[in-house]
Order: sequence, then C-alpha cells, then structure tokens
Amino acid sequence: MNKNSQNSIENIYCNLLEATQKSQIDRALNEFLGLLENSPEKLLSKSQNLISLFKDKIYEYVFSKGEILEKFYLCLYAITEPNSKTDQRFEPFIRISKENLFSKGISDEENIMLLELGAIAKILSGDKNEGIKYYIRNICLIDMHTPSAQKSANFILKSFVLLQIPFETFIQAMEEVLEPENILHLDSKRRRSVFNWQLHVFWNVKHFFNHRDWLKLYPLWEKIFYATLENTDSKKIDEALYLQFFIYHMCGNSFTSQEDWKTFNQKISQKASLVYKKFAQTFSLPKLSSRTKIKKTIGFLRDRFVENSPYKVEYSFLKTLMQNEEFKKCYEIKIYLMGFLEKSDDDIRIKESYEALGIKIVNVIAPFNQDGYYNSHLSKALSIREAILKDETDILISPNNGYGISDFILASRSAPKQIFWSHGNFVYDIPEIDLKITHICAQSGALKYEGYDFTGISVSMESEFYNPSIKTDLIEKEKLKYPEGKMILGVIGRLTKIDSLPYLKSVIKIMQNFPETIFLGCGTGNVYEIKQKIASIDSEILKRFFFPGYVDSTIYGHIIDFWLDSFPMEQGESKVEFNAKGGIILNLSKENKKERKSRIQNWIEKNSQEVQKECQKSNITLETLRKIWIEDISCIAFEQDEYIKKASNILSLSKEQKQQLSNNRLLLRKIYDNVRRNNGIESFLKVIESV
Repeated sequence: MNKNSQNSIENIYCNLLEATQKSQIDRALNEFLGLLENSPEKLLSKSQNLISLFKDKIYEYVFSKGEILEKFYLCLYAITEPNSKTDQRFEPFIRISKENLFSKGISDEENIMLLELGAIAKILSGDKNEGIKYYIRNICLIDMHTPSAQKSANFILKSFVLLQIPFETFIQAMEEVLEPENILHLDSKRRRSVFNWQLHVFWNVKHFFNHRDWLKLYPLWEKIFYATLENTDSKKIDEALYLQFFIYHMCGNSFTSQEDWKTFNQKISQKASLVYKKFAQTFSLPKLSSRTKIKKTIGFLRDRFVENSPYKVEYSFLKTLMQNEEFKKCYEIKIYLMGFLEKSDDDIRIKESYEALGIKIVNVIAPFNQDGYYNSHLSKALSIREAILKDETDILISPNNGYGISDFILASRSAPKQIFWSHGNFVYDIPEIDLKITHICAQSGALKYEGYDFTGISVSMESEFYNPSIKTDLIEKEKLKYPEGKMILGVIGRLTKIDSLPYLKSVIKIMQNFPETIFLGCGTGNVYEIKQKIASIDSEILKRFFFPGYVDSTIYGHIIDFWLDSFPMEQGESKVEFNAKGGIILNLSKENKKERKSRIQNWIEKNSQEVQKECQKSNITLETLRKIWIEDISCIAFEQDEYIKKASNILSLSKEQKQQLSNNRLLLRKIYDNVRRNNGIESFLKVIESV
C-alpha cells in the first residue's frame, strides 16, 4: 500500500472516531469505498482498526437508535477478516431479519430492508461469507418488478466486482436455494424470481459472466425441471417452458461440442417434448384442418429480431428466395415471433428489413410481454400455435434447437410438415420433425452430420453484411485503443470458442515467436477464466491480449490483420465475414489432406457448368482455380504443430505476398458464393416440393 492510501485510511479513521450521527458514518464508509475503488492496493491488512470502529459506531449510533442501514454497508465485507470472532451485539438484528423475512403481510419492499439488515448484521458479527450468502439466497426471492429490486440489481453488478465476491460463494448460496426441498415449496412466482435473478443479474456480474462453473448448478436445474414435468396442468407446463428456455440459455453459452448438445437434447428437449405432446392431447388442442388456400404458406419461428449471425444467414437466403418469381407464385412466407425479451428487446430495423422483402411478421405475443420477466411462455406458445393453424401454414421451419416454446409448437404438431434448420447444432432431434436442413455445407443436397440426415441449402451472404463501406477515420480512431505499430492477431465471436488450452497454447507460441504481435479476443464470454489460462501458460504475455467485448465487426474486420481461427470449436459467420473483407485466415482442418482434396474435386465436378461460368467471369482458367484451391494450402493446417508453423510462415510474408494471398482467397470466395447462391435455392425448392 502506498503512503497516500495509508494517510487516507488514517483520515477516515479520525473522522469516523468523531462521528456521532449516521450521516457521518455514511460519509466515512463512502470515503473508504472510493479509496477501495480507485487504489490498486489491497486495504484489508491496514484496515482492522477501522472495521472495529465501524462496528462500534454502527451499533451505538444506528442500530441502538432504531435506524436502518442502506445496502452499501454490505461493502464492509471488504475489510472484515474471514472467520472473525463473533460479535454478539449484532445477533438480535440477525434474529429480527430471520423471524420476519417473507412473513405473511410483509411486502417485498420491506423484505429487501429485512434481508439487508440480516446480511449486514451477519457481516458485522464477523461471518462475512455467510452474510453475503444470506443476501444472495434471499434477494433472489424478491419480485424483480419491485421498485427497489432494480436498485439492488445495480448494486450487485457494481459491488460484487468491487468486493471480488468469489464465484464459489455465489454457487454455494444458490445450491441451497435450488435444493428441490427448498425451492419446490415456494410459490411459482418466487420460483420464477430465483431464475430471473440468476439470468438477469448474477449472470451479468463481470467475473461471473459465462463462468464454466455455472454448469455446477445444472443437476439442480434439471431436478426442478423434471419436477415441473411430472404434472401436465397448465401452470406446471408454463413453468417447464420457461425453465427449458432458462437451461438452454445458461448451458448453451458454455457448450463447446456436439456431445454437449446431444446430452441436452436427450435430457431436456426429448423428455419435455413427450410431455408437451401429451399436454396437447390431454387438453384437446386444436388439430390441423384441411387446406383451403391455393398459395402455400411457409412459416419461420424466430426467437427475436436482432442483427446476429442467424439473422444474416436467414435474411440473405430469404432475399434471394423472394426474388424468384416462380416461388412467389406458389408460396408466401410468414415469420412467427416468439419474442424472448429475456434475451433482448427486438430491433425494429430487423423487423422492417423482413417486411421490405414482402414477408409478413406475425406478432401475437406482445400482450404477454407486458408482464416483463414474468411473462407466460405457455400463453405465448398457445397463441403462436393458434396463429399458425389459423393461417393454414403448410410448412413450418424452426431454426431453434431447444427453446421450450419452439419445442412445444413442434411437439404438438402445428403444421403438416415441420423442418428443423440447423445453424450448427446437428444433434437436435425431437418427435414431429419431418426433415432437417442446414446452410453449413460444402454443397447443396443430401448429406449426413453426426449420424443424422440433412439436406444442404447453401446460402450466399448479402454483401451489405460482409463488407459494407465504412469511413477510414472510424477504423483509425478505434485502432488508437491498442499499441501502435503492432501486427494484430485475433478473432470475433463467442469467447467460449477460444477458451481452449490447445488453442491458447498455439496462439501464445506464435506470439512468443513474433514479439510485435498482439491478440484481440472480440466478443462476450468469461474473460476472467481465459486470462487465467493464458497466465498459467505465460503470465508476461497476458498484457499483449486484449478483450474489448462485443465489437462492431464492420470496423474490427479491418483492424485485425490475421485471423487465427479457434479450435476445436471453429468460428462461424464472423470468419466468413472477415474473409469477405480480404482478411487472411488460418484454419485447423478437421479433414485430412486427402479428404479435403477429394471434397473440393467432387464439388467442382458436381457444379462444373456453374464453376466454368464463374471462372470465365473472373478471367481465370479452371486449372488456375484448382491450383489456388487445392494445391495452395498455406492457410490450412492439419495438425496443431503445423498450425503454429503455418502461422509463422504467413507472418513472415512480405506485404505484397500477403496481398496476393488475400486476393486469391477473395477470388475463391466470390466463385464459391455465386455457385452456392443458385444451388441453394434449387435445393430448397426441391425440399419444399417434396414435402
């Protein structure tokens, strides 16, 4: 601790020593918190006399006078020694909290004050960890729409970071709350609050965000979910639909393999879908009626309107499809909105972009979303299903792979033909899915993924998504955030994909060989855990890693010089977007050299006429295309050691050589996309005609 910090503590101590009113104690604590927030040193070792004085003053001039303390007094956690000797003076206040908390006739505003009293009193009594756990266990039972709940949420988001509350402490507290014998005895709204606080508050605490140890709670979430499925009355099914959404969201952000999703599908989606189907039969939900329309309706189930990768893929495909006059004569497209406000609000621009294509948006869920975080997922599912039946939708396409609402709609058979569109999950499989399609394919047509039959629907992305015009000064301004004159390595996407020791070890080895490099990990995820892994490999190199969070890929696609693609989980559309801007990408292939060569040759032969036309447009021969695509594997590695070696080779190229490499990649992308655009539409038309 530096001298100025120590002097500040002494000043606070002196001022607190003279305090005889709560306002003076408040001021002293605020001064200390300011010091804690702005000073890099740990203050605990120099603050023991201070905490003793705070205890004396609070007892004499606050509690003894019947006054209450605001929630920021929980921050005394910072200067309380773990397992301190119990101060019995605060025991009566702990009892008052326990005996009255959530009693009949007590409002949630009053409950907040009571739980804060109990938590602060526990900290003052010397049990700091139990004080924080007491606060966590009880705040998550509060209705989130209570006016003071938002203040508590903001306090948690800031103070838990300032105090560095261990994630393990949070997990221990939540395990107690989530024990079935505890949570199942709560009323349904209290139970919903428990999950709301996890999702909307604690998940967003900086060092809790996307922490892998969230999955420690999965066994308890699963038990609660199964308990709601035991009874098919509407209240329980409503709760099950929400819990399925919650588990999907919390687990999906940490899943790193198809095996993870397969387990989720077996334990959650498949079990739930059977119950949802039984519910539809028990309550005699309306069934499909005979078709009276000449033009067929294709419906898409959309979770929300946001500009993410699934939207860009879907929009690009639908724009091309809606330009096909033959298609428009026979079909119309409608999008049915599920409106998961728990994930985010809808972007009106995205809605308008669909409508501009002549696609109708069906939003029957808006009235239910007025209930905020306590909206009924069953009411939404039933209303959407009713709209689908009313519209006599012939083909329903769901790009979702585990939401309760979408599973319910499919399981209860809402259209004559139901299709799953995979955006990367190839193991999603529930009853009542008739066909599976995916745009993740080398070529259109029949293919297999993870043992399941799919039809490939190749999609060529809109140029407005991949390489829109942007002012150079915006790029240069953003670059100023990073060290000048460095070669910038990086990726854009979910950080869980780079949370891999083999990948990080490879990146670090490359950076050790090239000291002028830095790395940008752009996207959301648990930065704290990734930094720990990096530090365990090379603590000195950590300062050359930057994690800017969610970024505008339009800008950062021009800031990153060299994309080191992640493995074993690869980046998705963000990588293709970077390629479209002329960026150089190094991939670790899941194929061997022979498999890759065979796949490319087969694709060229299958699409020979289209490929030949595109080659002529680009003024190159078919042989030149083969040479660039098959023989030049400078950007493809087949083993981890080769990945490091090829990265070093690329970094050692001259500026002119890098430009030539970039030009070749762009040429391939142009030819590939143009062929795929035509093939994708043809493949899709065959699919819908066959069903």
